[in-house]
Amino acid sequence: MKRYGNLYARICDIDNLREAAHNAASGKRKRDEVTAFFANLEENLAQLHRELTEKRYKTSPYDVFIKYEGKRREIYKLPFRDRVVHWAIMQVLEPIWTPQFTADTHACIKGRGMHSLLRKLREDLRNDPEGTAYCLKLDVRKFYPSIDHDKMKAVVRRKIKDPEVLWLLDGIIDSAPGVPIGNYISQYFANLYLSELDHLLKEVAGVRYYYRYADDMVLLAGDKPTLHGWLVLINDWLNEERRVDLKSNYQVFPVESRGIDFVGYVTFHTHCLARKKNKQGLCRELAKLRKAGVPESEIMLLTASRAGFMLHCDSKHLFKVLNMKKFSDLVPKTSGNLTGTKYHVDAILNREIPLTGYKLAPSKPNSEPGRTLQYSIEERLTETGPDGQSRPVIDDAGQPVTDWVEHITFTGSQALIRQLEGVEITEPLRAKIIKQPIDRGRCFYKIVDQIGRAHV
Repeated sequence: MKRYGNLYARICDIDNLREAAHNAASGKRKRDEVTAFFANLEENLAQLHRELTEKRYKTSPYDVFIKYEGKRREIYKLPFRDRVVHWAIMQVLEPIWTPQFTADTHACIKGRGMHSLLRKLREDLRNDPEGTAYCLKLDVRKFYPSIDHDKMKAVVRRKIKDPEVLWLLDGIIDSAPGVPIGNYISQYFANLYLSELDHLLKEVAGVRYYYRYADDMVLLAGDKPTLHGWLVLINDWLNEERRVDLKSNYQVFPVESRGIDFVGYVTFHTHCLARKKNKQGLCRELAKLRKAGVPESEIMLLTASRAGFMLHCDSKHLFKVLNMKKFSDLVPKTSGNLTGTKYHVDAILNREIPLTGYKLAPSKPNSEPGRTLQYSIEERLTETGPDGQSRPVIDDAGQPVTDWVEHITFTGSQALIRQLEGVEITEPLRAKIIKQPIDRGRCFYKIVDQIGRAHV
């Protein structure tokens, strides 16, 4: 296995630190500590550069607080200057560490999150019901606090040999018990800690259907004895190689009996439902807003995140019960002026588009009139980096930040023009555009309900 050296100078480089500061500040520019750091940015970066190059840097004391997300968690928060250092490290080490992870590891890896895992799980269940008839679901007991520092350092040294980088990483590892939840770099430490297990299961044990999200694992097979054998293998490896224990509530069960409760959804071979508490969260928020007299148009936007979460499962009945509007709920009339960047109609096919307006006008003088649609799309946010290049906005967990962004689309589709004749849009309405084939390669566009059947 190749080990990497000569990395420390790249981490300490002032340009790398500057880029790290901007990345660490993404979405947090209005916070007091971030504002204060950027008020004297170059001086603060120069100070960090000196501390790192002279090996005087030491992790600051943590601010520890309790957060309840289904269960009690201790969250460790560092001052902003330390978060800049973590980003500076990861900008250099991430390209080295990420290729170690198998395709079955999804947490806190760019481009791989809970919904990519869900899509893969649903696909495997649908395509091979016999080979996925039974499920083994397990996770590690108190995973982050239980990570052994000596073991963690040994794992790091499998790929890194630069003594100065190892000094820096050892200091971060030893700065708190276990691996602290809340550090940007902790997400990578956690994935590294179990990455050898991933390879063992896939390449030695021959596990075909395996999914890991942090310390939560799901394995599928056609029979129970196979899963029980893998359970013994996993438990022994975790005990001997990582000094951690499985929770005693591991489960081996037929998928059809209750579905797989994983990453916020309950997935069966034929369908997928939202986890009960997530449905309850949306219902309570919706009820609270309606009780407060908030207009439905604002409610659609305020609940967009929760509602968008539901779109990844079979949620037609839920939206019907909640009386959340769709495209078919439109009433006749026209709309007003439109704003937003332009997308081609094919770029938004089969995507949720909360429709907010439209107008009928030619795209250029003397051309036939067409419809310009106004809508929002949930997409990854970008920003301009120090090098002038566009880059994704990343949160503290290393995940891309998304938000609803306004766009417009011009189309000369006569079907869409006829469909919107005399329609008034008074609030954002859930819809999507599909391409309907006819014959001989011909097709037409149609607006349909996001969660229902087509309406023409």
